[in-house]
Amino acid sequence: MAPEWIRRRGLVILLAICIIALCVGQAGARGPTIRDIQPHDTIFVYEEGLNLTQLRDPVTDRPITELRRYQNDRPDRGVERSIPVPDDTNFEVEEFQVRGDYGTYYAFNPTDGVTAQVTIREPRLFLDVVLANPYHNEPLTGLTVSPNTRIAFRVSAPDVGAFYQASGVYPATIDILLTTPGGAETTMIGGVNMAGLNVSSTRFYTDDPGRPGAVRIGDIGRPGEYSVRAVWRTPSGFDAYAADSEPVTFTVANRVGVDATPTPTTTATPTPTATPTPTTAPPTTVPTTEPTPTPTPTATTEPATPTPTAAPLPAALAVAAVGFALALAGRRR
Repeated sequence: MAPEWIRRRGLVILLAICIIALCVGQAGARGPTIRDIQPHDTIFVYEEGLNLTQLRDPVTDRPITELRRYQNDRPDRGVERSIPVPDDTNFEVEEFQVRGDYGTYYAFNPTDGVTAQVTIREPRLFLDVVLANPYHNEPLTGLTVSPNTRIAFRVSAPDVGAFYQASGVYPATIDILLTTPGGAETTMIGGVNMAGLNVSSTRFYTDDPGRPGAVRIGDIGRPGEYSVRAVWRTPSGFDAYAADSEPVTFTVANRVGVDATPTPTTTATPTPTATPTPTTAPPTTVPTTEPTPTPTPTATTEPATPTPTAAPLPAALAVAAVGFALALAGRRR
């Protein structure tokens, strides 16, 4: 009975599962502006001027008075943290109120109880110095590089790049700030402007299409140790309070001895002149200098994902299958 039911309705069940899977996604999205918070949105500490009115009970429309974090994210458990909401039309999230307790919070009104949920996160930012495309997997942190080397910067903002957007617009921006050996700071790196880069994805490279481009080390400045970091530019709350990326250092070397390859020289051996008394002299050998090969960066290839192979059926299952086949054969007779 069960096999027949599965055979007749299995396709319908499969289609239903596929439809449900396609419908599962980000439950809410900010809109119409970045300040308008919808249920299930992600908000960040240091944001200002947020409108939480869409988190109210849609029937009573009473203002939100708190954001509550419950034990195990269950509103029927005890309250672990409560963030007051004095004005749900103009709310800002302070780090001292969250104190590192990031995660799911529930909008609350004393009369309506829990009305909706949001997620509070920290705006984190990471930076790496890598070789230019197509060698992005080669980091240069702490290395000494030749003036002819071309580099790019890899920026990662895993939460802001994923959730800080409204109607497909990503308003967060950063600057990449270079500190020279003399202590000066600039966003003009090797003639390339690295100010106001839009954070429109969780990770990007500065030489991606539509980005400022790669930088030649020799165009950055005089030899010495440089450091670079990514800093928030917008929104203003991130710029004022959110942490910058950790600085990354690299050293620009002198051209002499780095990319200068010695040229081999050849000295001609004089031809011996015949004399009445034959003499044998050992040949004179002039050592030549072998050229030093210049290392060429190679792209790191990630190992290919192995194709899974079908596992053999258990022995008991195979015996059952043979028995079932013999039973069907017996019935047909």
